Amino acid sequence: MIRPTRRALVTMATAFSCAAILTLAGCNSSGNETAETTTAPGSAPTAAPKSEMPTKLTMGFVPSVEADKIADDAQPVADYLTKELGIPVTNYTSTDYVGLVEAMSSGRVDIGALPPLAYVLAKDKGAAEVILKASRKGKLTYRSMFVVKADSGIKTLADAKGKRMAFVEPASTSGYLFPAALLKRQGNDPEKYFSQLTFAGSHDKAAMAVYNGDVDIASVFEDVRNSLEKTTPDIKQKVIPIAYSDEIPNDTFSVRPGLPQELKDKIKKALLAFSKTPDGLKVMKAIDDTDGMTEVQDSDYDPVREVARSMGVSLEMFKKDKKAASSPAAPSPSAAPAMPKP
Repeated sequence: MIRPTRRALVTMATAFSCAAILTLAGCNSSGNETAETTTAPGSAPTAAPKSEMPTKLTMGFVPSVEADKIADDAQPVADYLTKELGIPVTNYTSTDYVGLVEAMSSGRVDIGALPPLAYVLAKDKGAAEVILKASRKGKLTYRSMFVVKADSGIKTLADAKGKRMAFVEPASTSGYLFPAALLKRQGNDPEKYFSQLTFAGSHDKAAMAVYNGDVDIASVFEDVRNSLEKTTPDIKQKVIPIAYSDEIPNDTFSVRPGLPQELKDKIKKALLAFSKTPDGLKVMKAIDDTDGMTEVQDSDYDPVREVARSMGVSLEMFKKDKKAASSPAAPSPSAAPAMPKP
C-alpha cells in the first residue's frame, strides 16, 4: 500500500523536529544512561552514554525490504560484534531513514547502516562519522533507476509525463534525491510533470507498486529487483528500467561521534573482518545486496552533498511546518508533496 507523499513529509518533519530538540537539549549528557534495545520498527532504544565506554551497543538499520526480515538477517552481525568487542550489541530496525538519523543524533543508536543522503545529513549535524562503505559487485557506486511495466508503452522519461509516479521517501538518495535531480536538470518539475506523486516507503514497495499497476513509474535503487525475485520470479520480465541517475557512492556503516575513538576503531576493524568471511558475505548480501565493505572517507560523499544543495535539501527543510506535522487531516492519495525547491 503506497503512502500519500504529504503524509510522509509530515512524518519526517515531526521526526527531524524531535531530533533537533533532543540534540539542543543535550540528551546525552548523563553518563548513567544505558541503552535498552529493541528490534521493533519505530521503537528506538533509550540513550547510551555519550563519551564513556558503553556497556551495551545498538546497531540500526532501515529496511529496503521487510523490517522483520532485515532484523533476522542482521542478527549474525550483532552476534559477531558482541564476540569481537566484548560488549553486547543489539539490532534496532527504524521505520525510515529519518528515524535512524534521529536515533543516532540523540545517542540511542551507536552504529548505523546509513544510506548516502541520510549519512550526509547526519554528518553535517554532527550525528555520524563514516567508518566503512559498502561494495556491490566490486563497485563502490550505484545508480537509481526509473522502472515501468514492460507492456506500459513508456520507453523514456518523456513518455512518463502525466503518469503516476512513486518515489521511495524524501530522505532516500536513490529513491528520491538523485532521480528528482535528474528530472529537474531536464527541465521537469516533479510536482507538475506527473499526474500523481506518492512515497512508497521502501524500494521493494515502489517496485511492486509498478508490478501491481498501482503506479506507472517509480524510482528505486539499482537493482532492487534482485531481492524480489524469490517472491516474484517474473519481476525482471514485467518491471524494466527506462533511465538511470548519475553514480551514487554506496551505503555506509557509520558510528555516532560520542563513542570513544578506541571503540570506533574496534568496530571498524570487526565489521571489515566480518565482511571478508564467507558467512559475512552471505549476511551482507541478504541485508542490502552488498558483497563486502571497504575503507572510506567523508569526502567520498561530496557528490551527494552537492546534489542535496542543488535541490535545497537539508534537515531544516523538514522542520518548517509544525502545524502541518500535528494536523490530523489526511490528504488524498493523489496529493502532491511539498517538494524541496532547487
